[in-house]
Parts: sequence; structure tokens; C-alpha cells
Amino acid sequence: MKKTVSLIFILCLIVQMALAQKRSVSGVVRDKVTNDLLPGVTIVEKGTTNGTASNSKGEFQLSVNNNATLSVSYIGMSTQEVKIGASSTIEVFLESASEKVDEVVVTAMGIMRQTKALGYSVQDVKGEELVRVKEANLVNSLNGKIAGVNITNSGGAPGSSSQIIIRGGTSLLGDNQPLFVIDGVPIDNSTSSGNSGTDRVTATSTSSGNRAMDLNSADIESISVLKGPAAAALYGLKAAAGAVVITTKKGKQGVPQISVSSKMKLDAVSRLPEQQGLYGQGSGGTFNADTGESWGEKVTSGQPFYNNMKDFFQQAWAYDVNGSISGGTENANYFMSVQRLDQKGIVPTTDYVKNSFRFNGEQKRGWFTIGMNTNYIYSTTTKTLTGDGLYGTGGTGYMLSIINWPRTDNMANWSENGVKRRLLPGVALQDDIDNPNWLVRNNPVTEELHRFIGSGYVKVSPVKWLDVVYRAGVDHYNSFNQSITSPGAAMITPYDKGAVSEKLRQNDLLSSTLTASANQKINSFDLNLLVGHNYEQTTYSNNTQTAVGMLSPDFISINNAAAANKAFDSYKSQKRLTSVFGEFRVDYKNIAFLGVTGRNDWSSTLSPENRSFFYPSFNGSFVFTELLNERFRNVLSFGKLRASWSQVGKDAPVYQTATYLNSPVTTIGGGYNDSWTGGNPDLKPETTTAQEYGVDLRFLKGRLGVDLTYYTTTSDDQIIQPRVSNAIGYIFKYVNWGTVENKGYEITVNAVPIQTQNLKWDLNLNISHNDGKVYNLPTGLELLYVTDVQIGPAKPASVNNGDFLGLTGQKWQRTTDGQLILDPNTGYPLTSTDATKLVGNREPDIILGLNNNIAYKNWNLSFLIDIRKGGAVYNATEWAMIKTGLSKETEKRGENYTFEGVTLNSTTGAYEPKSSTVVLNENYYKNIYSAEASNFITDVNWFRLRTASLGYKLPDYVCKKIGFVKSIDVSIMATNLFIITNYKGMDPEVSAGGAGVVGAGSSGIDYAGVPATRSYSLGFNLKF
Repeated sequence: MKKTVSLIFILCLIVQMALAQKRSVSGVVRDKVTNDLLPGVTIVEKGTTNGTASNSKGEFQLSVNNNATLSVSYIGMSTQEVKIGASSTIEVFLESASEKVDEVVVTAMGIMRQTKALGYSVQDVKGEELVRVKEANLVNSLNGKIAGVNITNSGGAPGSSSQIIIRGGTSLLGDNQPLFVIDGVPIDNSTSSGNSGTDRVTATSTSSGNRAMDLNSADIESISVLKGPAAAALYGLKAAAGAVVITTKKGKQGVPQISVSSKMKLDAVSRLPEQQGLYGQGSGGTFNADTGESWGEKVTSGQPFYNNMKDFFQQAWAYDVNGSISGGTENANYFMSVQRLDQKGIVPTTDYVKNSFRFNGEQKRGWFTIGMNTNYIYSTTTKTLTGDGLYGTGGTGYMLSIINWPRTDNMANWSENGVKRRLLPGVALQDDIDNPNWLVRNNPVTEELHRFIGSGYVKVSPVKWLDVVYRAGVDHYNSFNQSITSPGAAMITPYDKGAVSEKLRQNDLLSSTLTASANQKINSFDLNLLVGHNYEQTTYSNNTQTAVGMLSPDFISINNAAAANKAFDSYKSQKRLTSVFGEFRVDYKNIAFLGVTGRNDWSSTLSPENRSFFYPSFNGSFVFTELLNERFRNVLSFGKLRASWSQVGKDAPVYQTATYLNSPVTTIGGGYNDSWTGGNPDLKPETTTAQEYGVDLRFLKGRLGVDLTYYTTTSDDQIIQPRVSNAIGYIFKYVNWGTVENKGYEITVNAVPIQTQNLKWDLNLNISHNDGKVYNLPTGLELLYVTDVQIGPAKPASVNNGDFLGLTGQKWQRTTDGQLILDPNTGYPLTSTDATKLVGNREPDIILGLNNNIAYKNWNLSFLIDIRKGGAVYNATEWAMIKTGLSKETEKRGENYTFEGVTLNSTTGAYEPKSSTVVLNENYYKNIYSAEASNFITDVNWFRLRTASLGYKLPDYVCKKIGFVKSIDVSIMATNLFIITNYKGMDPEVSAGGAGVVGAGSSGIDYAGVPATRSYSLGFNLKF
């Protein structure tokens, strides 16, 4: 008992002594040039996590240890270290620092680190950049701002998805998008898709949203993009494709700040495919009322001719209103926000509505800091089928109908006395073409989403060199999707009587992370150690019910169909991941930095003998300018070399280690069949090994900066499912086979061409190149196709010993030396049904983003130029219009054309030169021209003004006159103002299947998608 009392007494004495060494320091932070007070400046006691931020008046107060040194940092300014000494009040002046040598970025596990200490490439985007030209989908806000990042928007529909790929894909059949982390917890960024076997919705049927679009850009403080495995190593297998680390806003010490912003946006169609304007409905050169094709006779003067495509789309308004209140004291802070987004679509009846509510709070008390970050989102989306209709029903989406609708018929006349007007009344209903205006009003596809993202954390700092943090997070959402087909649709029976499908999806991602970090300075060395444990559980369920053939045409319901026409499908999966990890860092005199990480994961998706795997990483940097004398540093103010080597695993999707059974067989004998794909208990994780080398240079005291990076990644043991012999009981089998290799470079240039007291021009240039290749596929498997986007004569595919983002397709027959083989009877080129020829590579040669920000007094002009060189785009929309005679190319019908080639001499068996003049007729375009994939493929280049904004901050005296307003900002913004390109179709930034198509994806496939938009916005931002 005495020992216990003595121990308690000693502990209390230690705590009292520790507290006695603390004292309060207050101060103010100003801009050295303008003497303006700086709010939001970060003040941290060096060597600890103890910190605060200056309030709206530039003031701060912080309890620190005796003889402490404060690190004072602010965006765009040099970090200062201030020794307190005996002072209790200080005044700090910060200078502009374009070189950003001491800039702090958020890295893996939320660790704040100076960029000069990193042995790998990390780029970040600040919150003010995200809202300067605010996008409805957060992913689009990163376009052109990060080197090595390729973002593809799937179209101009409200609520449509955007895909983000960092340094090329690493998985042949898996998801190649990066991990998203918000406030320390992983979240889901998947894109929902249909199922051709249940609701009959395929990837090209309609647009769907990726879940990162649920986030509100106005809530975000910064986004750090961790590009390679070395940067994201601590996140493990889920970050094999990189990580996007999002930090949301916190309140700052001082008077509460209220902010209200509002934006009105007008969207209009940017580009449409060009159609022929000479020929009307029919076939064989004459009018035919029983076909919707446009191979009819030439339109005569005075005959009605309609611009159906242009007239169908509308201008659409969007309204985005945000409000927030934040504040705090020395020991507590809070941030609350609300958003309402109403976005109408350029397609009638379509829209996207989002409501977002956020609360972030933090409280410090002694050793303890507790906090929480919560976000609730409720959204609805209304759309309809776009390209292909429901699989196997014979129907089409509205966009496919538009591009094939004869221009001699007025598409706007779709209803007669409230009854659908048919284009082809003389044919069976299932052979007709539905009017797009009828489709969008009668066959809606809707989604209703409820989502909650939350995390809570406790940090314990018993001594200044030790922090222990526990964080728990949840990402829960459920969505209800409904697709309606109204009676009278041009589909096969019983779909022509009406149909409905309903899908309820639920996803729960639970995470738990415990970390302990320690740092000590020993002589000239700063040592840091981090150890941690992580547990994640993902539960997904999907319940789909369908009914076709409505018994009563006026009542669309699952209950309004015969029992034989109803179906129900239920699916549920659960995945667990347990991990331990660690990192050791050492810093020698702020000159040399070394980091080592290690992580071991245990994944439930693999067999017990293969589910444990360990992967390390090493990175280092050397600031060589610290060794140069002052004369050299006047020119080269900062120089750093860096290198890293890393390895990361990637486990299998759920339930691929076993072979499962299909539904019961009802034929003689009964029983069960194996599923089409055989499981493999010996599956191993995919393994990605990466190397990265870079140099970071700053010249002329930071006025010019250049960062160069070269990287290689090799991803082995790909998990694929090749076709196998049916004799073993199934068609496909999961195996580890194949390698994906990426090599590339990145160049980032930061410059300040002009800087005076009133004028500053900041320029940021990002250039990147990646070359993705595939090797070592199984013998006989030379191509891996992407499902759901196989349209016409070309298909996206990964090619063995070739391109990861390849295109294969049909080609006219040629000799071994490339001469065109002509049909000796007709003179036309001989076609081939072989669709395995390599016809293009969808990966761009160079991606370039040039960001400019010019500030003059109270004015601010910002614009982003986006340039892309190379990368094949397959125009399947043009292919569809060729088949129906609506392509601009088909205006050449009836003309003569001479082909130069060879023909086969049947007697000698040798090829002989041949010149053949033929007529470009309907048969030629439909069966010969359309069978040559290269006729629809363009190696695309573009120059685009992606975004532009002009803002003005009203003078302070105006706000003072109003009295209760601190600041008023007004801005005008625009996106996709113009594009110069050699592509003849719609916007060449396309992805026919959206972000949900895994593996090589569907980027570069243009097929009956919603046209991209050009938008103009007016915004206001008031602070109180």
C-alpha cells in the first residue's frame, strides 16, 4: 500500500513539474511587405504537435514549454522559426517564398512533413484552388493541377462519374483508381453499375456517379496526392494505385467567422458530332417509311429538314449555395457547414440535387486531444438510358436514338393528343425507334443516396516527444436505384408492356487505426519512429428485384406483373483487412533525410497460407545546396536530390479462392452447376515494385522552381481469369499470371514572372508522360478485353507484349508488306472478321497543365490551359452514324473513288497490282467502310482553355460602411471555354463506360454519351 501511494505521489509530482514548465505566449503575424495582418497562419511548437492558428486579426495565443521555438508557416510564404526566450508577446513578419522549400504537406497517415524532407513526389492542392472554379464532382477539380494524374470525365450529365488514374494502371482486371482518405479514414470512391443479368443495365446504358462527388469542395482545406507506392506505403494494399489524402477545414482561434457563398451556373452543349445534311429517310436511294435509316433520296429545296440533335438539348442552370460557421479558442475549435446544390441537365428532365451537412470539432485538455469529423450527404439523381438500352431487349437510349434519327422527320413532334407518335408505324413495335423526347419523359432512371462519413479520434501526448493516436472511422451509404420502362416502348415482349427494376445497395466501411509516434533529437540527428495497427472491414450488399410485362399499363410496380415475370437477386460480401506498420525517419542537420517503412497485411480474400504479406519501402533526400557557399545560393537557392524504392501488395477481390454453385437445375436429375468461373485457393496478391528518382531545384531566391521525376513500376502476379477447357467444369479460372509495367517522367515548373507590391503573377506548369505495357500473359492469351464496352469494329484491350491501354479491331485485308487487297470481282477492299489487330493506343503521349494566377490589388485572374498530345480515341458514335447514313462522311455517297492495291491471281497464286474505281454506295459504307477500325480512330491532340475566373474583392471601406460584413468577393467563372483539336466528334475527353469499368477501362471510347458542357458562372462570397 505504501509503495502504491509513493508511486502515485511521484507521478503527480512529475505531472506538476511538467505543467509548471508550460507558459502562455501570445503574438501577432503580419505580411512583411504590406504589413497586413495574416489570419489562418499555423503556429507550431517545434518538435511537438502542439499548435494553433492566428485568428481573423492575425492574433494567436499558445501554451508552450520554456525555451521553446515556434515554427510559423503560411501558404505561399517562408516558414519562420522564432525562439521565444523570455518574451511572452512576439510579433512575426512573414515574407513571400515562391520556392516553398519549407512548405508542409500532408503525407500518409495524416503526417505533416516538410517537402524538402521527402524522398518521393507529393503534390497538393489548397482549398481555395478547388473553389475558385468549383466543380460538382471533386475529382474534376484536380484536372491539370497535378503532374502524373490523368482525369477523364465520362460526360456532361449531372451526377456523372470521373476517373482518376495516377501514373498509369497497375492491374489488368482490378480497380486502378487511388485510395481516397479523408481526415485520416479511408472512404469509398466506387462507381455503381448495373448487371446485364439482373436489371439489364450495362456500362454503356447510362451514366453513373463516382462516390467522391458526394464531397463538398468548400469543406476542404487541402488535398495531397501521393503518387507512388513509396508515398502511400503506410496505407498498404488499398493504396497500390496511389492515394488522395483530403484534409477538411477546422475552426481557428478568435472571433467566430460566418461565411456564405452562392454560385449560379449556366451549362450549354460544348460540341456535337457533325451529321450529313443532304439525304433523307429511306434505303437504296429512295424513301422507305419502314426504316429509320437515312439512305433515302436527296433532299429537295423547300423540303423540311431538321436539326434534331441540336434542338433536343437545352441550356441548364445550376445553383450552389454554401454556408459555414467556424471558430475556436486556444484549446478548442469547431467548423460547421451546409451545402445545397441543384443542377439541371442539358438533357430535359435530368438533374442532380445534393444536400451536405458537416461538423468538425476538437477539444484539447492537458495531455488529451479529442475530436470528430462528420459529414452527412443526401442526394438524388434523375437520368435515363443514354446509349444502349436494356441488355437483350432491343431498345435504345435517347442519345443513340438522337444520332440515328432521320433529319427529314421532326423529332420534336413526339406526341399526338397525348399519345406517343411512332416514327415507323408500319413495322412491329419492337422494330421501331423510340423518340428521345418520349424516352426521357417516360423511362426515368433515378437514384436516392444517403451517406454518412464520420471519424473520431483521441490523441494522448504525455511528453513532448511522444504522441499516441487512436482513430475510428465509418463510411456508410445506401442507395436506392429505380429504372422504369413505360408501356409502349419499342422493345421485345414482354418489355413493351412496361418494366421496372429496383436495386437497394448498402456499403459499410469500418476502420480502426492506432498509432504511436516518437521523435528525439540526438546531437545533429532528428529521429522519428511511428508504429501502428489498422483494421478495416467492408460489407457490401445488393438486393435487386425486377418485373416485366405490367398487367395494368397505368401502374408501374413490382407487384403489377405475373409471378413468372418477376425476379429477385440478392448478393452480400464481407472483407476484412488487418495490418501492422511502422516507419523510421532520420534527419541529419536538415541536409540529409532517410525514411524506411514496413507494413504487413492479412487479407480475408486470400487463403490462410497466402493472406499474410509484407512489403517495405526506402526513401531518401539530400539537400545539396546546404553545402554551397552564399555566392552560389544567390543563383541556386535550393537543390535536392531524392530517390525511393518501394513494394506494395494488392489482394484479390472477394470470393475468388473457391468455386461456387449456380442456381438449381430443374431438368431431369436436378442438382447444381458450377459457376462459369473456377476459384483458385492458391491465389497470391499482386505485387507492385516501384523506383523513383527526382531532383528539386529553386532559382533566384525562389522565383523559379523546377521539379523532375522519373519512375518505373512493375506489377507482377496479376489476378486474371483466362478462358480454360470446358472439360474441367467451368469456362474461366482465376490465376496469377502477367505483368504490367509503367515507366514515365513528370516535370513541374513553378515561377513568379512578376512580383511587385500590387501585382503578382504565379505560374505552375505540370507535364507528364507514362508508357504502360503488358507482359507474360499465359500462352495463347494475347489479349484481355474490357467487358461492356465492345462496340463495332474496335475494342479496348490490354495486349500481351504491348500496350496496357490498347485498341484492337478489324482491318481491311493486306499483304505481308502492307498492300491493300482488293476483291477481284467488286474492286472494293476485302474485309476481315478478325478483330484482334492492334489499331491504337489510348494512352496520351504527353499531358500538360498550365495554371496561371494573376493578382493585382483587389483583382484576381486565374486560368488553366490543358494540352494533350497523342492518345487514340475510338469514335464509335461516328461508326453508328455511318451504319444509318447520318455521318457527314456519307455525303460522298454516289461519288467514285479509286483504290490502289493488289488482287490475287487465282491461277498463279500471286498478288498483282490493281487500281479499282468504285462507287461509294450504301453497301460500301455499311459493310466495307465500317469494317475498317482505323476509319474511326484518331490520334488526338488538343489545346483547351479548361477553366478561367476573374474575382474582385470589395474594398474594406465598403464593408465598414455596411457594418456587419467583413469581406465581399465577387467572381465570374467559366469552364471549357474553347478547345482546338483534330478530333471530329464530340469532346475527345470521353469514357463510354464511366469510371466503374475496371482494368484497362473505357477512356478513349466515344459512344453515344452525353455531350460535354461549356459553363458560365457568377459567384458571391460574404464573410461576417
